Amino acid sequence: TAPTLTLVKTWANGLNGETATVTSSGFTNNASSGLSTSTGNNTTTGSSVVVFAGESGTISEVLSNASNYTATLTCSGNATPLSGNTLTIDAADTAITCTQTNTRKQATLTLVKTWVDALSGETATVTSSGFSNTASSGLSTSTGNNTTTGSSVAVFAGESGTISEVLSN
Repeated sequence: TAPTLTLVKTWANGLNGETATVTSSGFTNNASSGLSTSTGNNTTTGSSVVVFAGESGTISEVLSNASNYTATLTCSGNATPLSGNTLTIDAADTAITCTQTNTRKQATLTLVKTWVDALSGETATVTSSGFSNTASSGLSTSTGNNTTTGSSVAVFAGESGTISEVLSN
């Protein structure tokens, strides 16, 4: 029997509502993942198509806000390894599945409160809002010249937020 090709789109920490379609070109029958809309961490699997030994084709993706993601293409069930995004069908292949995974880029946010020539005993907290993870410096009490560093949190490409401070006096 002739081998089949199935295309899969996977989101990792995707921004809700982002869209992508994975397609093949250059084969007698080309495959598609179908339109995939991110709900954060989800997968869309297209219908399998028949491909033929000796054919080579490319796997590509159209992705909204591609710069916010790290893209990885992997295939299983293929005897000949991918060459970039080019897939070659081997006579030994039966069922090939190629998965395009987009992982949203992230950074680390750490909030720090620094006191300079401040009145001892003053208190303050620095916080973030609007990101998927909330950061805080924690309650900082002045000893005149000191620093309080909060725990680090992950923030993701495409997010925006606000940093604010609440002082005791």
